[in-house]
Amino acid sequence: MNSNTRTVECFYEQVRRGDFALATEVFSDDLTWVEPPFPGHPGGVYHGKSKILEHVFGPFISTWSDLTVSPDRLIDGGAEVVVLGRYAGKHRDTGRPFEARFSHAWTIRNGKATRFEMLADTIQFFRTVAPQATGEVAVVGKTIEVEGVEIFYREAGPLGAPSLLLLHGFPSSSHMYRDLIPELADQFHVVAPDYPGFGLSGMPDLAEFSYTFDQFAKIITRWTEAIGLSRYTLYMQDYGAPVGFRLATAHPDRVEGLVIQNGNAYTEGLGESLAPLIDYMTTPNQETEASVRALFAVATTRFQYLQGVRRPSEIGPENWIYDQYFLDRPGADQVQLALFRDYKTNLPLYPTWQRYLRTHRPPTLVAWGKNDPFFTSAGAKPFLRDVPDAEIHLLDTGHFALADHAVEIAGLIRSFLTRNRSR
Repeated sequence: MNSNTRTVECFYEQVRRGDFALATEVFSDDLTWVEPPFPGHPGGVYHGKSKILEHVFGPFISTWSDLTVSPDRLIDGGAEVVVLGRYAGKHRDTGRPFEARFSHAWTIRNGKATRFEMLADTIQFFRTVAPQATGEVAVVGKTIEVEGVEIFYREAGPLGAPSLLLLHGFPSSSHMYRDLIPELADQFHVVAPDYPGFGLSGMPDLAEFSYTFDQFAKIITRWTEAIGLSRYTLYMQDYGAPVGFRLATAHPDRVEGLVIQNGNAYTEGLGESLAPLIDYMTTPNQETEASVRALFAVATTRFQYLQGVRRPSEIGPENWIYDQYFLDRPGADQVQLALFRDYKTNLPLYPTWQRYLRTHRPPTLVAWGKNDPFFTSAGAKPFLRDVPDAEIHLLDTGHFALADHAVEIAGLIRSFLTRNRSR
């Protein structure tokens, strides 16, 4: 543990003991304390230790009792330390108990905290104070027609808030984001479409529709325009990377940032498990097709969710059962085979995507399941070559990291997006 991480840990130790005065000893005299606005809470930015004691700690102590603070993970980023954890307590006036997850971001200089950003699980936290101001996050399923194809999408969060566009991978759909969306929708506008032939979107006949990544990017672009999504941060996983990078390179002005989760833009990290796909896309014939058809089996879908996961028993079977339902539809195999053959168009575009990263330097968060057998952890770190200030997190999980790390990834995203908005 380095000295910066220890400084942060000392703060939580003193808060746990109820000694707020001693806890503030880690603050520099000119500390900036940031509380973003949430439902039922106006937020604020406070400068200087005395202002923080008056406007933050004073009201906090008078409002809450029986407070416990439990940091679960401290992420060492050098001068920046991100803390993910939980706290609980009771509202003094109403007697209402609360439990909430938090994500805190600290900046440490010369052994003192110079900046602190509080990012809580706000729906739970502020329902305790002002239950009339908050409620359950409503995730709405909608369908619109785009160039003759019905596109289903999930949407939640305030329309005027910063937008997050979630692009799914194979063989899933927007269903893979069902846990992440409510975690972020109190503060952000979150949308997740199903590609044609996936999930609840239409599956036009191959004779009438070209199942290619170029076509997917075209459809998703038209869809964003149809729903009025003019600027957004892209979340890209697996197939989401070739679709999303096509959007970003075509319309860099629309992209406010990137969140990349097991989606390659470099040849590093293309795991050996992808060998059957590479053989098929370069030499499609009966023999290579037979090998890739194994990717349509329920055992393989289940493998994608469980391989590399610390506690497989905690991954609900609804993950692969839902995906498999759509894979088993008549004609779905031909759709997927067409996309497998077209995958060869992605690798030659890597230099173009890398040039986009170097040129535009979008704020970039990489949250990567390091045990993924398909897109291995070697594919995460090369992003630093083109975006040197990218934030890289290697998570102890597999290909579908959201299946067991949705809360942690939501905390990373919330901290990342809020920091970028405040700069």
